[in-house]
Amino acid sequence: MRIKLLVGSCFLAVFFLAIALRGPWGSGTAEDGTRLDVSLHGVTRVLFPTEAGSPIVGCSYLTGKGSVENCAPSTVTEAPYSMLCSVFPMMVAGLLLALASGVVTYVSPYRAKGTSAALSAASLAAVFAATIIAQIAMPRALKVLDEIPLYMHGMAFTSVWIAMGFLLFAAALSTTSTMLKHT
Repeated sequence: MRIKLLVGSCFLAVFFLAIALRGPWGSGTAEDGTRLDVSLHGVTRVLFPTEAGSPIVGCSYLTGKGSVENCAPSTVTEAPYSMLCSVFPMMVAGLLLALASGVVTYVSPYRAKGTSAALSAASLAAVFAATIIAQIAMPRALKVLDEIPLYMHGMAFTSVWIAMGFLLFAAALSTTSTMLKHT
């Protein structure tokens, strides 16, 4: 039962982390009525948010592609922009560590308890650090958000907290199993 719980929680965390990597974490409304959706890889401007199928203009601050004016660094300081650019790789590392923890637990459930505990704890640490950095840096990193308040409430933002719950469960269960020498 312990093995199924560990593997299941690791793979559910991977699923929710994949959602967190793709979707918007926050949004804000500009004075002209357009909505800005900010994700871990870029900014999307929805031109007519009240209309279904509204045209969108997007950019990626990680690759520099798209509408560059939406992804320009803030004029106040560039430190939050650098911090924001580091979040995506940290989140991917957390996803890969969670996947590795689930695979190690599935392949060798009794011999690799310590490795599984370390991998799930490292995944939790990477995802938690990335989430905190994103919450601090995202509202202050982009020039387009200098006058617009950003509200962190997107589906991806919610799913990262769900993933952290599964990772916390996996790390706690595998660590206590190791400490109590359960087989």
